[in-house]
Amino acid sequence: MPALKFNLFRLGLSAGILAAGLGIAAGPAQEPEPGEDVFAAPPSEAENKGVNLGPNVNSEYSDFGPVISADGNFLYFTSDRPGGLAGQEFWVSERVNGVWQPAKNLGPPVNTPGDEGPDVFSIAEDALYFTACNRSDGLGGCDLYITRKTKEGWTAPVNLGKPINTASNEVNASIDATGAILVLASDRPGGLGNYDLWISRRAKNPIGVVPLLPEHFRWGAPENPGPAINTPGWEGVGFLLPDGKTLYFSSTGRGGLGKADIFKSIFDGNNWSEPENLGEIINTPRDDIYFSLPGSGELAYFSSDMRGGRGREDIYSISLPFLIPRRQVHVVRGFVRDGQSKGAVAAQITLLDPKTRQDFAYTESDPETGAYQIIVCKSEAELVVKAKRYQTFSEPMALAGQANMLIMKDIELVPLSK
Repeated sequence: MPALKFNLFRLGLSAGILAAGLGIAAGPAQEPEPGEDVFAAPPSEAENKGVNLGPNVNSEYSDFGPVISADGNFLYFTSDRPGGLAGQEFWVSERVNGVWQPAKNLGPPVNTPGDEGPDVFSIAEDALYFTACNRSDGLGGCDLYITRKTKEGWTAPVNLGKPINTASNEVNASIDATGAILVLASDRPGGLGNYDLWISRRAKNPIGVVPLLPEHFRWGAPENPGPAINTPGWEGVGFLLPDGKTLYFSSTGRGGLGKADIFKSIFDGNNWSEPENLGEIINTPRDDIYFSLPGSGELAYFSSDMRGGRGREDIYSISLPFLIPRRQVHVVRGFVRDGQSKGAVAAQITLLDPKTRQDFAYTESDPETGAYQIIVCKSEAELVVKAKRYQTFSEPMALAGQANMLIMKDIELVPLSK
């Protein structure tokens, strides 16, 4: 049985960026040129073995639950080291010229004297989902919360409320690249074991949700995927790849090399495949629980209490091209502006499959700056931008055969005639 966070269990993390409030630019350490491959692994992390991230990230205390940004240059994790407010808190390190810089405490309002740790960041990087325990506004022991990024920093966290949170414990959120699927762990009634993974989908007309949250941060009632994923043991950390179909998760109930191993399962539209143990390259005879990849899958980041580390738990990286084929993933980033005044526009940005006309990714631009970011994991897409009192913008994107890229795309919307 793995060690438990907050006397329940520790947080697992997934992809996203969190930079506001630290004086760190919300982007790569050195902004890549448009068209540059932003996902390549640094030489020091390009070998097929676990690499300890070193003293700038790891300490003599517990450092675990890595979150890596889509471009691979920001690492967020949980630590109980001194230097914060108290307990287990958010810390972040930035990679500059291939070197991780000394980690910084995220500070309030996200960190408090209690225990909290990051779970997942929205694809637009304008919101952070996280787990916190025993708060005054909690429904159970541990609940999922959200904080939104503004130009002043991070807003006061909001409890996600029902149906996500219950009188039991809900932790370890993960979101797919479309922003439409949320995976969480819970010990709520109806599960198979100690903790099960549950899956929720974005709800367009949810009932009983927190009214302060925009529609794309609201979720429907979670469903249990059953014995295809869950066991009578512990399934406590899930991570969805950008394809929305490939799930990596930690389990104590399927045997393996250690007490908790990392497995992979793929959803075919109807069923989950038989979970596959990732094997000795990432699993050890000890606890290997937290697993995270940037959008490209070039590197995995995981935490382990394996021997030879600097503290009780350390964070490692590993190159996994032979286990996880490199996928085509593009980060599209830019600003939505009024074509006449050049001011920021609050817009809804959608990516459509040009053949099926089904949307597969969604985000919204920042109403104060117009900034947006969205991830494309298909070879073809149609970019559609809508806003009140403006003409709809639509443009095809042909990406077949292109390497993973950062695509800078500013959009100017034409106002409707009065």
